[in-house]
Amino acid sequence: MPLSLRFRVEWPGNGGRSPTSQPLPVLLIAAALLGPGGRGAAADKPSAPPPAPASSTAISSPLPIGVEADVYCTGWIGDVSDTFPASIFSAERIDSKQGFLEGDIVYVSAGAKQGLTAGQEFWVVRPARTVYRWGSVLDVLGRVYLTPGRVRILCTQDDAAIAEIVLSCSDVNVGDALLPFEPIPVPLVRRTAPLSSCDPSTGKLSGHIVDDFDHVTAIAKNSVVYLDLGEEDGVMPGDFFSVYRIASSEYPVRTMLGEASILTTRKKTSVAIITSMRDTMFVGDRVEMK
Repeated sequence: MPLSLRFRVEWPGNGGRSPTSQPLPVLLIAAALLGPGGRGAAADKPSAPPPAPASSTAISSPLPIGVEADVYCTGWIGDVSDTFPASIFSAERIDSKQGFLEGDIVYVSAGAKQGLTAGQEFWVVRPARTVYRWGSVLDVLGRVYLTPGRVRILCTQDDAAIAEIVLSCSDVNVGDALLPFEPIPVPLVRRTAPLSSCDPSTGKLSGHIVDDFDHVTAIAKNSVVYLDLGEEDGVMPGDFFSVYRIASSEYPVRTMLGEASILTTRKKTSVAIITSMRDTMFVGDRVEMK
């Protein structure tokens, strides 16, 4: 049925005394309102663009991905045969203490002849466990080197020096090695939306979590882990990796577990912090660069 509007119209035939109502097609009304060419005032305004679809790559403002302790207290995986220029051979109050903390004085096995000067700072380094490539018991990836603290040289002798512990993440022990300290900034990153299990592989660099810093508790958000990818692979601080697990060898569906971001890198390995987590992670879970 055609749409029509009804208007009150005075017809000349009834002498203008008796009004009657007659239908007037709506298209004629619209034409009169729009004017010549079918354009009205509303048509002169540009139409609003359609709303943008929600994006999985929406970014945040630059944010630090950790704190200084995540960088300075978590060590790295280095070569099994790494050597160091000095070590702690004794300390004040050696007869009453076994472990030493910030503010304690220790004695260093190198001095002025080895180039040490007052004011220099050194990592305290402790060689720890050997790490193998995931899935192998023979292919050595490297050794975990813990960093329980940092010392500053107070004064030197020819072949020895006296130093103060200026940062302690855990007990510093006699026998710990020393390595010249270099400041490392906490990476600033723009975070992107985590991928879901329905998202396809990025096809980028992939590897594994091969060890975790804290063996006492399970891997969780803000845990620090070690990856078998490093500078030689093109990994840089601030890079993001998706952490996932293959649900079944028969049906290779990826279960997304969360994300990790790189804190520091070495030649073949890197240290990462878990920035988001959906489910429990383990050593051996896979990572893929976003």
